[in-house]
Amino acid sequence: MALEKVPRRDLAEPLEHWYDKGKVVAWLREHSHDTAGVRPGGGFVYRFDALDAFSAAEQARQMLERMSARSQFLRKDRGGVEPLPHIWVANHPRPIPLDPPARGADVLTLVNEGHLYQVAGARSRIDDALELAAAVNRGPMSPAVAGAWAAVESLLTHPDDPQGEKERSGKAVAADRMAAIIACSWPRAELTALAHRHKPRAQDDLGRGIAACSTNQERARLVAGALHAGGVTALDFTRASTKYSDRPAAQRMADLIQDPRPVLGDVAGAFRIALRRLYRTRNIILHGGATQGIALEASLRTAAPLVGAGLDRIVHASYAEGLVPLDLAARAEVALRLVNGETGLSVVDLLEPV
Repeated sequence: MALEKVPRRDLAEPLEHWYDKGKVVAWLREHSHDTAGVRPGGGFVYRFDALDAFSAAEQARQMLERMSARSQFLRKDRGGVEPLPHIWVANHPRPIPLDPPARGADVLTLVNEGHLYQVAGARSRIDDALELAAAVNRGPMSPAVAGAWAAVESLLTHPDDPQGEKERSGKAVAADRMAAIIACSWPRAELTALAHRHKPRAQDDLGRGIAACSTNQERARLVAGALHAGGVTALDFTRASTKYSDRPAAQRMADLIQDPRPVLGDVAGAFRIALRRLYRTRNIILHGGATQGIALEASLRTAAPLVGAGLDRIVHASYAEGLVPLDLAARAEVALRLVNGETGLSVVDLLEPV
């Protein structure tokens, strides 16, 4: 890994892995990497046991994170270590981006509803939660877990929540509430995606209806109606780019529409397990001081997209209806009990006001 800024270079130079800028460029050329535009101030060359170049690059990222964290405690040069934007791996033809892939925590409402830059005025709980969860996509794992759960807890707990030693009591109730919100948002998200993937060779009534819709809610309702009437065969992905998840997704939605309550119950249960695991992992880190837990990476990988999906619905409800997160959670919990009952509540409208 090559560094642009190296504070206290005198501490790096005696190390066996240190390469000055000339040796960094020579190493890159030796391993057939393009050096055009590469202006390092120095760097480190490490050897890792890894199955592929990307796994080796991930190990290098973690070492750089530790190095950067240490450099923040210098009395001077508070900017710390500044790396170049790529990692180079021997026998791999292209440089690998330093920024790791995002963990899938997407809050699309900030863009779709135009709220990305609307930060004027007093801070809200939503602002605080988004800042707490900001590390979840690309930050180091321990701060990402701590911040993600802190965001959930800050929005979905109340002083009057039951206390005790059981899993369902105390702060863990926030996981259940977030799971209910995500489960209620899941059908419309899946149905909307299927609406965009429906691409038959010859335009049909469903395709024309989808094209005429102005909102995702209308598109989802059309697809739900088609699946209810004709099952999976009502959708045609012939002209869609190859995506092997399309047909299983359509089958999931067809099963959901035929018998919504048990399917939503199973989905909410799976989400609840993942979010409770995030809660327990956070406790292990912050209360137990154990930052090397075996479940750390797995719990963050499964929970990060769920935290993003839940925050997305919470942000939307706050801006669109002025609805506080606990009220949204209550609406979701009631919807899971009423869906497909005497009220006629559709899977498309689970988070809509009654």
